[in-house]
Amino acid sequence: MACELYDNSELNPRDIDPALSPGLVFDPVSNTTTVGAAAEFDVYVVSADNISGIHAQITYDANRLSVTNVTTGDFFSDSAQTNTSFFVYDDDNGVLDINYFYLGNEITKSGTGKIATILFNTKQSFDATTLEITDGSELVDQDDVDIAILTRGTATVQSN
Repeated sequence: MACELYDNSELNPRDIDPALSPGLVFDPVSNTTTVGAAAEFDVYVVSADNISGIHAQITYDANRLSVTNVTTGDFFSDSAQTNTSFFVYDDDNGVLDINYFYLGNEITKSGTGKIATILFNTKQSFDATTLEITDGSELVDQDDVDIAILTRGTATVQSN
């Protein structure tokens, strides 16, 4: 099954067509900053049903950007399920892997929510560079069975 690219530059990136969900998207879809300053992007899971784990793999140009911080979102936070989620990330010079999942069995979540906030530091001036959520990304159910991701977002960073 192929993943469709979805041009959401004029819309809220979390408002995707139900026929193209679930998805992983950036918000905002573009950010302009200065050399040495940070560009902040949130990563959202959109319209997911009964998932217990997320692996978001994001590529970026390591010659232009560096990851300075990644913080957990609130998608798997639930007051009724205390301390049941796990969040870890690995930045490998242009490939950022974010893993966010429930610990334990029979715990799932449906809906839309933030999975992470990423701060990218700009290393130089450039017109534009693209962040992309790759095919290596996954949503899984409680039995670790893949759930097809129908929309994978992109975002643009500009540095003056």
